[in-house]
Amino acid sequence: MRSTAARPIAVAALTLLASAAVVPSAHSADRDYTVTLTTSTDTTDFDHRTVDLTGTLTGPDGKPAANHPVQLEQSVLFKTWNPWGDPIDPTEWETRSLGTVRTDSEGRFKLEDVPADRWDAQPSHYLDPRHEVMFRAMYDTDNPTDGQMAFADAEVSVQPVASSLNYRVSNIIVRAGMRLTVTGKVTWPAGHGPVEGTRVSLRQYYENEY
Repeated sequence: MRSTAARPIAVAALTLLASAAVVPSAHSADRDYTVTLTTSTDTTDFDHRTVDLTGTLTGPDGKPAANHPVQLEQSVLFKTWNPWGDPIDPTEWETRSLGTVRTDSEGRFKLEDVPADRWDAQPSHYLDPRHEVMFRAMYDTDNPTDGQMAFADAEVSVQPVASSLNYRVSNIIVRAGMRLTVTGKVTWPAGHGPVEGTRVSLRQYYENEY
């Protein structure tokens, strides 16, 4: 698994439902330290967007690692446009740091009320969120630039707010040199605005398509 440190940054409108424990994932590395990470729910919605992160850190001897720093990250998954239909997975992650927490005497750590949502006021570089948020816990005992660390991931799926888009083009038959006008409207459910400032992407296809 590649570290999210190599990923860019951004946000999406997301969501929370009934509490359901997520099975912890763990990856052992870095002198056999082991990290686990669990989220308080595996699904969120627009009105309940926060999750609690909990986990543990154990040492090479299998005993709890007390008073150790654990780094936490959050990533939102986006789908990128791949018009060629090749088998390359067209996805990108936007990542931010959630800071560092320290384990208690039992090797446990916790971070509460983390929004499972996009966090940046500026629009993402990517257009299509895949409604998945990943959290990562990392522990590094050595040089932080050596790439060797123990880490664990936990994912939360997001129920998006449904919006609608309708549009029309001024001409259906196009001749060389003709200019077209595209008009349309974006609609969001009440209470989920503001609609003003919503980014709309217009794509133009060439060759013999459209």
